[in-house]
Amino acid sequence: MSWRIKANYYEACNCALGCPCNMSGFPTHGFCEGTVGFYVTEGERDGVDLKDAKVAAAVKWPGAIHEGNGVMALFIDATEEQQQALLPILTAEDPGLPWEILAATVSEVHGPFFESIEIDDRDTDSRVQVGDKLVIQMESFKNPVTGEKHEPHMVLKDGFIFKDGQIGTTSTLILDADGVTFDHAGNNAYYSHVEWSSENRMAPAAQP
Repeated sequence: MSWRIKANYYEACNCALGCPCNMSGFPTHGFCEGTVGFYVTEGERDGVDLKDAKVAAAVKWPGAIHEGNGVMALFIDATEEQQQALLPILTAEDPGLPWEILAATVSEVHGPFFESIEIDDRDTDSRVQVGDKLVIQMESFKNPVTGEKHEPHMVLKDGFIFKDGQIGTTSTLILDADGVTFDHAGNNAYYSHVEWSSENRMAPAAQP
C-alpha cells in the first residue's frame, strides 16, 4: 500500500552529544535507549489523510541498534481511521523507510497505546509528553559567552530517518510504560523536518 508522510521529528537517546550511531553505528555506552516522535504536517495512506496524527516510540536495544532485539513502547494519538492506516507503516507491513529498517530491529512491542500525545513544537526546545509515561524536554545549546542559541547540525546525505537534524540535548528524558523504563536526561537530541514514503525503500543487499 502506498503512503507518504511529512512531519516534525523529535529524537532523544542515551548517547553522547552528536550520537556516534550516526558515524560508526555503535552507541556511546554499548547499548541504545531512546525515543523517536513525530507530528504529521502532511500525509496520506490509501486515501486516508494523516495530517495532525502524532506518534511516539521509545525503544531499549541491548546493543547497537542494527544488532536488534529491541523492546519498544509505542504510542499513537490519532483518529481511529488514522490509527488503522499508521499501524501497517510503523510495523513495516507496508514497506518504506525509516520504519522498514527500525521495525526489523524490534523483537518485542508494548502497545500500541492509543492516548493523548502533547507536543509543544519549538525546534530544539520542543517538548513531547504522554501523560506520566513518556516525557521528552529538549533543550537548545547556548553560546557560553553571549547566551545566544547555538544550532549545530548533523547532515546525513544518505540518512534514512533525517537528512539534516538540529542537534540539542535534553533536560528530561523519562520512559515508564508497561514495565519498560529508562531515564537519560542531558544527552543527545535531534529536531528535524522529515519526508518519508513507500517510494523510499531499503537498498537491496549486495550480491556476493
